[in-house]
Amino acid sequence: MKISTKFLEDSLVYICLILVLIGLLLIGSIDSFQFKSRNIVLQSSWIFVSIIFFFIFSHIHLQRLRILSFPLLFLGLIVLVAVFIPGIGKTVNNSSRWINFSRFTFQSSNLAKLIFIFYLAHFFAKNQDILEKSEPRYFLRNFSPIIFALVLYVGLIYFEPDLSTAGILFLIFLSMLFIAKVKLSTITLISVSVLVVLVVLISVGPSYRRARYVSFVKFLTGKEVQIQNHNDTFFQPRESLIALSNGKLTGRGSEEGKAKLYYLPFAHSDYIFSILGEEYGFVGSIMLLLFYLLLLLNCFTLAQRAHDPFYSFLIAGLGFGIAYNIFVNVAVAVSLIPSTGVTLPFISYGGSALLIDSIAIAVIINASKRDRYERLDKDLQYA
Repeated sequence: MKISTKFLEDSLVYICLILVLIGLLLIGSIDSFQFKSRNIVLQSSWIFVSIIFFFIFSHIHLQRLRILSFPLLFLGLIVLVAVFIPGIGKTVNNSSRWINFSRFTFQSSNLAKLIFIFYLAHFFAKNQDILEKSEPRYFLRNFSPIIFALVLYVGLIYFEPDLSTAGILFLIFLSMLFIAKVKLSTITLISVSVLVVLVVLISVGPSYRRARYVSFVKFLTGKEVQIQNHNDTFFQPRESLIALSNGKLTGRGSEEGKAKLYYLPFAHSDYIFSILGEEYGFVGSIMLLLFYLLLLLNCFTLAQRAHDPFYSFLIAGLGFGIAYNIFVNVAVAVSLIPSTGVTLPFISYGGSALLIDSIAIAVIINASKRDRYERLDKDLQYA
C-alpha cells in the first residue's frame, strides 16, 4: 500500500519532535553530572525560537522567495565574512565561526549552507536545458555561477577554519549534481580534483590538523597511538570508543554514564552520540539511527514525488544536508573518520544548528505541500 504524501509530511514533524526530546534528555543528563543547568536552559530557549521559525517557514511562499535567491546568495557571503570582523565575529578555540548577538551566538556557516542549497535548487530548476551539456569541456562555461558561489562559500568556511562544514557543503554540491543528472565524467573529475586539493591543504595546513590525521591513520593500521593527556590528538576518539564500549547491549542506564564526567570533551555537542551509546547501549544507538533513517527516507521520498523541479531539488538538497551531518557526527564518534566538530541534528546542544535544521524541515514540508496544491490547481484548470 502506497503511503500518502500528507502522512510523510506529518510524520516528519513527529520524528523531529522525538529527536528533540531525546536531545533534551541527553543534555539534561550531562548537565546534572556537571552541576550546571545553563545548557539545557539555553537549548530549551532555542527550541522555542525554532518552533516559531518552523511555523514561519512552513507557510512562506517559496516561489516568491525564489525570486530573491541571488540576493540571498550575497546575504550568505555577508554572514560568512562577518565572522572575521572584530566586534561582530566571536572566536572560540582559535576558530572564528560565530556571530555574536549579546548573550547568544550564531554559527554563520549553518545559514550559508541553507542559502546555498536554495540557490542550487533554483539554478538547476531554471537551467534544465543545459544539464545535458554538462561534459567537463562545457561545465565551466555553463555552470559558472554555481561554481563561483561554491568556491567563495567553501573558501570562506575553510578559512574560519571549519574544514568539516566546508567538506559537507561540497558533498551536498556533488549530490545535487548527481540528482540533476550532470554527466558522471564531470562529477568524477570534480571529485578527484578536490580530493587532490584536500590532501594538499591537510599537508600544508595547521600542524594540529596533520597530527590528527596521522593519529587516525595509525589507529586504522593498528599501530600504537601515544596518548598522555587531553591535548593529544587521539584523546577524544579514544574516550568516545571507551564510552560506546561501556554501553554494551542495553547501556549503563539513564544518567549513569561516566564519559560526561569531563572524560569526554564536547560531550553535549560533538560527542553526544557517545553519551547516548554509553547510557542506552547498542539498542538505544540503533533506535536513534532508525529514527534518522525514517526521517531521511521521508525526505527523499517527498523529493522523488514532487513534480516541480525546483521543489524536488530543494527537498533533496536539504535532505542531503541533514544526512551528511548525521553521517559525519556518528562516524567521528565511532572513529570511522578523523575527529571533527559537527553537531548531530536535533540532538546536539547548539542553538543555530537546531534553528537551521528546523527551518530545513519546515521548507521540506512547505515545498511538498505547495507542489501538491499547485499540481491540483493545474489538474482542475484542465478538467
